[in-house]
Amino acid sequence: MASEATEGQVPDVYGQLHPVETKDLIDRKQKEFEDELNKIPDEKKANAKLAEQKCPNIVTSDFKLMFLRCEVFNADLAAKRYVKYWDKRVEHFGPEKAFMKISLSDANAGDEETMDLGVISLLGKQDDQGRSILIFDPSKYDKSKYTTSSMIRTFWYVVHSALEVEETQKHGMIVLGDPNRAKLSQFDREVSKGIIGSISGALPVRVSAIHIVHPPTFFKIVFAFMKLVMPKRLLKRIYVHSGDDQNVLAKFEAKFGLTKDKLPTTIGGSLVLDHHSWIKMRRDSGL
Repeated sequence: MASEATEGQVPDVYGQLHPVETKDLIDRKQKEFEDELNKIPDEKKANAKLAEQKCPNIVTSDFKLMFLRCEVFNADLAAKRYVKYWDKRVEHFGPEKAFMKISLSDANAGDEETMDLGVISLLGKQDDQGRSILIFDPSKYDKSKYTTSSMIRTFWYVVHSALEVEETQKHGMIVLGDPNRAKLSQFDREVSKGIIGSISGALPVRVSAIHIVHPPTFFKIVFAFMKLVMPKRLLKRIYVHSGDDQNVLAKFEAKFGLTKDKLPTTIGGSLVLDHHSWIKMRRDSGL
């Protein structure tokens, strides 16, 4: 997506453009953001206005900058995403927790069992441009241990954790789908709809790629559903990788710069994912 901020820039390996940020650009665009926000009628931004009142410590200029970065400094789109973000946050967290800090002891308190399943987690490394890598493993779904809302809140938590890395705000996030060990009965339509709805115009994150590795035979059924609910812009970000581990790893490195040490052992990489240690570290750190 081109804008005045990306004029003259060369697309990266995922076809995305990234502005060279300067103080002048940020200052000017933050003012435009506030101007665009003011243009939106109060009745259409009720939750965003509540956030300004209830959690001014959250809605800082740095927080709003994430929305500008996500929309490549298009202030109009950033303001609309910001408003939708607060609507979705209230929808998924409820009015009691929506304006709390998204952390394990605040807004996500009560989601421990869902979080511990490890369906959604972060790999411990970023790619060469600083993109965080979110891993999604549907084989860990256990419908007796989560609700739709708690799984969506878990997704929000992991995405906000990824956005703690400034380069992820600037360059985007990679989603790594690892469905090889999953069963069709584990596929959760409602969770999928909630996650797609959160990414589409709400959460302040650019999805650079959705890599699906070693899809099972029933993936064509899941993909047919995804095509119904996923915007075309996101569908174009999907890359499917089949074949033996050696060929898949070679493609990841040659085409996307993702080396074996940045990919999990479950798909042939060398990175050992320790989700429970990650959760404990964050809980101990008050995150």
